[in-house]
Amino acid sequence: MIRAAGAPLVRSEVYGEGDPALDDPAELFHEASKLQPALARRQSAGILRLEANDALRAAAARAIRRNPQRRTIPLPPPRRPPCTLWSAIDRRRSRRTFRGSLADAELAAVLDAGYGVRDRSRRTVPSGGALYPLELYVALRGRGVYRYDPELHHLEEHDVEDPWPMLASASPLPSLLDDAAAAVLVLAVFGRTRFKYGQRGYRFALLEAGHVVQNVVLAAAALDVVALPFGGYYDARVDDVVGADGVEESVVYAVVLG
Repeated sequence: MIRAAGAPLVRSEVYGEGDPALDDPAELFHEASKLQPALARRQSAGILRLEANDALRAAAARAIRRNPQRRTIPLPPPRRPPCTLWSAIDRRRSRRTFRGSLADAELAAVLDAGYGVRDRSRRTVPSGGALYPLELYVALRGRGVYRYDPELHHLEEHDVEDPWPMLASASPLPSLLDDAAAAVLVLAVFGRTRFKYGQRGYRFALLEAGHVVQNVVLAAAALDVVALPFGGYYDARVDDVVGADGVEESVVYAVVLG
C-alpha cells in the first residue's frame, strides 16, 4: 500500500488492474542498470578500455558535433539580468501563455545557461565522467532548426524548413505550442556515455538532460521568458525534427520558449 497526502492508495489504483508484469520494461531497465559489487569487473570494462586507449580519451574529451560545411549564425553575448538564484527559483513556473517572440540575447542566455562551456571545456551542468552526451537543438518558429555549438557560441544550421507544423503534430495537445517562438530540443547521443558506463550510462544521460532543462527554465525565469518543459510528445516525430534515429540517439527532453 502507498500513502499520498495522508490517503491510502492500493497498488491497483497506481498500476491499474493487477501488478506490473514480470517483464515490465521499467523494472527490467532499473535492475539492469544497477551497480553491484558482484558485477564490478564486468561493469568497469568500459572504464578500463578508456584508460588504455589514447584515441578514445581524446575523442571523449571533445564531445561536440560540428559540421564546417553548414552555415552558422553567431549569437550575441548572453543577457544576464541582475537576479539572484533564489529569486529565479521562486519565480520559476511552467507557463503556457506565450508572448510569441524571443530576443536573440534571451535565446543566447538560456542556451549558455543550459549547456555552455566554462573553464577547461567543462559545461554548466554535472556530467558523468565529463562525457557530455547531449546536444542542444533549437527549433525556431518560421525559421528552421539549428544546433547549438557551446564552444563557439553560435547556431549551426540544420534544416531551413519551418519545424513548427511537425512539432505541433508531435504533441497530443497541438495547441500547447500556440504562440511559442522556439523550442530547445535535448538530444542524447547514448554512445558517448554508454561506452564507458554501460546501461547505467543511459541513466546518466537522462539525469544530465534534467540538469540542462533546470538551468534553462531558471534562466528563463530570471529573464521573464515564458518556458514550458515538454516531455509528453510523440518521440519519432520529434526525432525527425533533428534527424535522430531514435536508437543510437534520441530527443529525451524539450523546453518550449517565448
